[in-house]
This record gives sequence, C-alpha cells and structure tokens, in this order.
Amino acid sequence: MRLKRSKLLTIIAVIIFVIYIFPILWMFLSAFKTDLEIITQKFSPSHLNLENYSYILEQSGILRWLFNSAFISLTSTLGALVVTVFASFSLGRLKFKGNTVLFYITLAGVMIPLQAIMIPRYLLLRDLNLLNTYWGLIIPYMVNPMFVLIVSQFFKGIPKEFEEAARIDGANDFFILFRIMVPLARPSLIAIAVFSFVSSWNDFLWPLIVMSDSSMYTLPIGLATFYGSYSMKYGVTMAGNVIAALPIFIFFLIFQEQLIKGLTAGGLKE
Repeated sequence: MRLKRSKLLTIIAVIIFVIYIFPILWMFLSAFKTDLEIITQKFSPSHLNLENYSYILEQSGILRWLFNSAFISLTSTLGALVVTVFASFSLGRLKFKGNTVLFYITLAGVMIPLQAIMIPRYLLLRDLNLLNTYWGLIIPYMVNPMFVLIVSQFFKGIPKEFEEAARIDGANDFFILFRIMVPLARPSLIAIAVFSFVSSWNDFLWPLIVMSDSSMYTLPIGLATFYGSYSMKYGVTMAGNVIAALPIFIFFLIFQEQLIKGLTAGGLKE
C-alpha cells in the first residue's frame, strides 16, 4: 500500500514538474527560433539561431539595463541583510519594554500591501530628491517586515546557553550578534537574501513609477519599452526574457539548499 502511494505521489510530482517546466523550456527554445517557426508553433528550432540575441544586444540598451538591475538588486539585498539582522536581533533576543508591541507592529506591516503605501512613499522620495536615482529604488527594498519576522524567529530558536556563556566571558551584544547569532542563522539569512534579490530584480511597478530616464531603467522596464516598439519580433522577445531570467536561475541553483533550510527553520513564535 505504501509502495503504491509512493508511486502515485511520484507520478503527480512528475506531472507538476512537466507542467511547470514546459513554458520555461519553450521560452529557451523559442529564443533560437525564427518568428515563422514560433508562429507555426514548431517546438524545436531548425538550427541554432543567434540572430535574436545579437539583435537585442545591438538594438537595445539591455546591457545598461542589466547593470542597473544587478547594481540595485545586489545593493538592496546587502542593505536588507544589514537592516534585518539588527532589527531581528532586537526583536528576537533583546528583552525590553514594548518588545511584544513591536512584534505585532512588524506582523501588521506584513499585512499592508505595497499599493496602500505607494503614494506616501513616492511623495517622500520626491521631497528627498531621490526620484530617478538608484537610491530611490534601493532604500525601499532594504526594509521588509517579513524578513525581520523570519530571522527573528530563527534567533529565538537558538539556545540561550550560547548567549549566556558568551556574556559570562564578557561579550557584548555586537559580539554575540556577529560571532554567534549570524553564523547560526546563515540558512535563514541566505533565504531572505534570495527573496530580496529576486523581488527587486523582477519588480516592475515601483521602478516604473520612480524612473523616468531610459538610462536608469531596470531590466523589466527596459524590456517592456523595447517590446512595445518591436512587438512582432517574437524571437527577440524570447531572447530578452531568457537574458532576464538567467541570473535568477543561477541564483537559485547556487543557494537552493540554504534556501530550503532557511524556510523550514522553526515556526512563528511570539
């Protein structure tokens, strides 16, 4: 009975995998097809055609958009790690008056959608003269209540004996944080780093609002404006999508094990 159940679950998993991977595989193959092959729904290209890639590299500012996306995503991810580590340590390990209230405020921040604070955020950045700048994108990405909750719960799960032994030896809070807590919370930190990088890399709405100069466009915005001018070049569109998706695939392949560990590390605690 267990064997049959195992086989059934395996078949279901394979079916789900095929359903998920087919559009991605079709996109990669279509990047090497001619427009005629795509229109006629030919699954594989007749030959290795690199014209779509050469066209988008020569006719668009995709290299500049790649740089913008990479710089913003990496910088905001590093900033998010710094902000999250300090906020999570304060929320998860330090005992002070109002700690529980701050926990619920942080929890409430997860429930507020971005659309609800988009206008106040835009007006604040306008008053600070940060519109159409890198910092106008980086700073908002650095603060995420969900990241704080994830890491603070990981910190709460670390045995108190580690901290007590360090304090007996005269260690201060900074030593405990960076020499004990951060190394032990490495899977959780890698998980939020992956989420931060992916969310900032793929974000479309906020860069569309903040950026007005084409040289400051991120990859999603740049490709969208380029596709608007060349909407019938399907092969070029697929090539651009492959270029945009490739860094995300690489990122996940490198950190997939740590990502799973970080997501499965403990439940939510007050």
